[in-house]
Amino acid sequence: MQVLARRLRAAVRLRRVSHLAPSASSPLHHFSSSSDANPSVLDGPEGLLQFANRAMERVTTQMDRYRDHSIFPPSNSMLYNYLLFTKLQLPTNTEIDAVDFLNGARFACDMAVNTMYSRDFVNFATGAISESPAAEKMRSGLSEGCYDAFLFAMKQTSKTGNRFTLKQLDINGVYLYDVNWDRMSLAELKQEEALEAYNRAQVAELEKQEEAVRGGEAGTVKDGEQKQVVTPMPDISPEDHATMIERLRLDVLLETVEHLDVVTAEAADQVLEKKSVAVWRFESRVTQPEDVDWRIISVF
Repeated sequence: MQVLARRLRAAVRLRRVSHLAPSASSPLHHFSSSSDANPSVLDGPEGLLQFANRAMERVTTQMDRYRDHSIFPPSNSMLYNYLLFTKLQLPTNTEIDAVDFLNGARFACDMAVNTMYSRDFVNFATGAISESPAAEKMRSGLSEGCYDAFLFAMKQTSKTGNRFTLKQLDINGVYLYDVNWDRMSLAELKQEEALEAYNRAQVAELEKQEEAVRGGEAGTVKDGEQKQVVTPMPDISPEDHATMIERLRLDVLLETVEHLDVVTAEAADQVLEKKSVAVWRFESRVTQPEDVDWRIISVF
């Protein structure tokens, strides 16, 4: 998990913006509801008034329920919990139920960690097999950048010569850690996606060159002849500049204990209990409830 976190931080440093790509079905897909289209909080006084009204209406019916379900980290102040709750009401036409969301997030994180340690996924990451149901499962729930980071983490771990088997994963805490809402044009979103694809291609090319150097193949590529990554050109129509979308990122604080069997080449096999506290970032469009389809985009 430490290798994964370092890889994801490196990817974040490389890119300037976050990636958003719609996915297939997800256990988090339907945790929302909607009213008719309304002005957003950025659309002037009427939008601000409607935002304030829905926040006040929902706090009277939901805040006690959220406390009963331990939605927020125990270390949070009451004031900060109210701030998080208020930020959760920013989507104009879509209401997010934090209880349902965190139930889905627990399931998604559990699946991701168990799948990451599976022999099928490790064999795929190291190139031992070319197709993997485990890899396809991971791909369906992660952004492309996050999926690449999971692959990289297991590939690097395998190079140590140690083999890890996850016997049990204890999830001891799942909390809503932060909320961030964005509103942008579809054109801006497509530009972000194109930049993200370009950054991923750059990372892949750098890794390929590093592998060649480690394998003693550096002399086969002359200076200045390295493969150049082509800057993608997003397909943006005039209508895309006028089409506004909303996006929500929810950070989930996950407290876990990984029970691992470790097989090493130099020493006796070991049994480890690895405690971990990490923030898993989920992202989805929330313009309308039918747009909601959460994906994990980073772990840090």
